[in-house]
Amino acid sequence: MSVHGDPSPNAHLTYSPRPRMFREPWQRYAWAVVPLISMSVFAFLPFVVAWRRGVVPAWAAAVYFVGSAIVFGFAVVQPNVNALFAVAVWALMITAVIHVLRLDPRKRQAK
Repeated sequence: MSVHGDPSPNAHLTYSPRPRMFREPWQRYAWAVVPLISMSVFAFLPFVVAWRRGVVPAWAAAVYFVGSAIVFGFAVVQPNVNALFAVAVWALMITAVIHVLRLDPRKRQAK
């Protein structure tokens, strides 16, 4: 006889739903705007939340955190940079927005 808190021997065979990032449909678009509004400084925020909810691995959140830290560092120091940095910031923003939009695949309608 198992105790209430103990997992059953066949617990690995039960269905557990995939963790979800967005609980409501409008949240997908609200989170996707964060990198654009903050000019990539807060691009890591949706991915930290997704990591905490178990949707993305920790390395994905870390990559966006490092990218955001570099953008923030350059914004504070304001060194003389060439156009390549602006292209890199826009690439980070666009990539972050697309990645946020694709975190939870939309449910397909059954035929």
